[in-house]
Amino acid sequence: MPSKEDVWQALLTAFPEPDDADSFGPALYYSQMADALASLATVYADAFSDAAYRIRKENLTSETYTLIEHFRETRKVDVALVREDHPDIYGELVHLDARTAQSILGAGVLFWQCADVEGEEALLDKAVITVKALEESLGEEYAAPYMVLKRTHDRFEVVPR
Repeated sequence: MPSKEDVWQALLTAFPEPDDADSFGPALYYSQMADALASLATVYADAFSDAAYRIRKENLTSETYTLIEHFRETRKVDVALVREDHPDIYGELVHLDARTAQSILGAGVLFWQCADVEGEEALLDKAVITVKALEESLGEEYAAPYMVLKRTHDRFEVVPR
């Protein structure tokens, strides 16, 4: 497989950088090269994605390579559970994200002002407490049971065994 440096040298050989006193020539060259390489990167990324999904879907194996699937994890506080177990902390930390608050009353409106309009129960499925705020209030260990862990696919990586 060619390294990044090998590809770079091949490109420079095939498409030499302009030696131009006028800065516009090199600027155009770099702009066009960046566009071309970005398009090619998309082509290769799509081809890799197709190959990786085929390997995974067909459970293909190799004595030389293995497919590692990487995940991105996000955490979200289970607001109703915090409300039930820690009403004092719930009262301190609960709020609406800006879009929800804005859709009810307009930007910048606090949770309890929305609750006066909609009722607290009606807001529970939209209410949020940030992970950071709950961990700072309860500590990481005690906040963990109130977290809902969600895993979404991030990317694949092929590595030698």
